[in-house]
Amino acid sequence: MIRSSHEFISGLTTPIRVIRLLMDHPKLLGWFIFPMALTLTVIAVLIYALLAGVGAWIQPWIASFAGSYSGALGGLLAFIAGLAVLWFSFQFVGIFIAWISSPFNDRLALQAERSCGIPDPEENWVIAIQGIWLDFKKTILALIAVVALTLFGLIPGIGILAWLGMALVNTFVYLSYPLNRRQSGIRDGILWILSHPMRSLGFGIATTLLFAVPVLNLFALPLSVVGGTLLYLRK
Repeated sequence: MIRSSHEFISGLTTPIRVIRLLMDHPKLLGWFIFPMALTLTVIAVLIYALLAGVGAWIQPWIASFAGSYSGALGGLLAFIAGLAVLWFSFQFVGIFIAWISSPFNDRLALQAERSCGIPDPEENWVIAIQGIWLDFKKTILALIAVVALTLFGLIPGIGILAWLGMALVNTFVYLSYPLNRRQSGIRDGILWILSHPMRSLGFGIATTLLFAVPVLNLFALPLSVVGGTLLYLRK
C-alpha cells in the first residue's frame, strides 16, 4: 500500500520534476516554444469557432440526451453531460495537437534525455520512419479510446472510470516518445503501464488536469512530453 502511494505521488508530481530539470538546463526552454505556439493557435481557433456558433448544435444534443428525464434530474444530467463532453474535448484536442507536432516533440524528448545524461539511441532513416508510423498508430488508437471514454463518461454513477481511463490514455501518448526511439511499439507501451499502474495513473491525472485548466494548458504539451520521458527513465 505504501509503495503504491509512493508510485502514485511520483507520477502525479512528474511536472514538478520537469520544472526542476528546466531550472538545471534552461536551454530546454527553447524547445518549448513551438508546442506552446501551436497550442495557443489551436485554442484560439477553437474559441473563434465556438463564438461563430459551432457550439450551437451541442446544446440540442445534450438536451435530447436528458430528454427522457424531467425536472431537476433532467437538468442535472444535462449539466453533467455538458461537463463530460467539454472535459473530454480538451483531452481530444490535446492528443490531436501532440500528433501534429510529433516530430518536434520527439526532438524535445531527446533533448530531455540528453539533459538527464542518457546516451543517444541509434538513429537512421529507417528508425525515423518506423517512429513516425508508430506515432500515427498510437494517435489513432488514443483518439478512438477518447471517443469511447467520452461516451462511457456520460453514464451516471460509473462515468468516473472513464476519467481514470483518460488519464491512462494520456500516459500512453506521452510515454511513446522514449519508447518509439527504442523501437518499442504499442504493445510495449501498454505493458509498461500495466507494470507501473499507480505511477502511470498519477502522471496521467497530472497531464489531464494540465490540459483542462486555462492558461496552464498552454504549457501542458511540452511539460507532458518531457514528463513522459522522465516517467520512463524513472527520473
